Amino acid sequence: MLDFQRHIDMQAGMKNHNCDICGKVFTRKGSINLHIMRIHAGVKNYNCDVCGKAFTLKGDLMRHMKIHAGVKNHNCDVCGKAFIQQGNLMRHMHIHAGVKNHFCDACGKAFTLKGDLKLHMDIHAGVKNHICDVCGKAFARKTDLMLHLEIHAGVKNHDCDVCGKAFTRKQDLMRHVDIHASVKSHLCDVCGIAFTQKGSLKLHMDIHAGVKNHNCHVCGKAFTRKRDLVRHVDIHAGVKNHFCDICGIAFTQKDSLKLHMDIHAGFKNHTCDVCGKAFTRKRDLMRHVDIHAGVKNNFCDVCGKAFTRKSNLKRHMYACWHQKS
Repeated sequence: MLDFQRHIDMQAGMKNHNCDICGKVFTRKGSINLHIMRIHAGVKNYNCDVCGKAFTLKGDLMRHMKIHAGVKNHNCDVCGKAFIQQGNLMRHMHIHAGVKNHFCDACGKAFTLKGDLKLHMDIHAGVKNHICDVCGKAFARKTDLMLHLEIHAGVKNHDCDVCGKAFTRKQDLMRHVDIHASVKSHLCDVCGIAFTQKGSLKLHMDIHAGVKNHNCHVCGKAFTRKRDLVRHVDIHAGVKNHFCDICGIAFTQKDSLKLHMDIHAGFKNHTCDVCGKAFTRKRDLMRHVDIHAGVKNNFCDVCGKAFTRKSNLKRHMYACWHQKS
């Protein structure tokens, strides 16, 4: 009769047996004893012969042994992924269902798995226990470290279907694909210019803020972007790797070559509002406008005569020095 009553209580979900230590309630009194042994007493009499891990219950040991045996009898009906334990399968099914019951108290982000929330909390706490043996960079998650190591190894398994460019991380490929699609979702609040990548917008905002953290060790000139500094350093080094296919002249910067090619092509997109004369380069137009404005900032050291253009000053200096001699 007592066993029958216990059975009725279980069916009804009644939990009349409380743990004196933590207050957790159970349907059966025997479950309390197992709970105390497993959680509070820490009694673990069942040891794994393979790795030495100890367990409170024999059933837990048996499930653990399936890990070493590689037995995965619990399959996902959606994607086919197999699991050793049914509990792991159930948690996996939450991913397909979009169930996210674990919330971050710091930022409100939701996660499907409790373990993912725990790893996320390490980010807020600044915990980075996974360190790269190559460069020393630290990461909060082991998966991020593994992806980082692929960079050192030169592994690039994510290829762009449009241009064939390969990337180490899938997220970098996704950002790159936006370039081909001309998707520019990141807008500057100051000038309205749009960018494909959030990182590009961040660098652009530094321009408005006047942030220049990249300094030239030769002349001290500062730049907002590192790549601009690298190109600038090439000037001091005399590096000219960009050649004109028509006349062979070499340039330090690719942009300079592009402007030069416009000369060969006859492109003159910069027009003077006063006389209508057109120029290939904007700086040539600016110098030309000085003529209309009567600006003469180039002075002869010998006679003091002023000129609008530096080239005219050079010719004058040559004649002036010869007359003096």
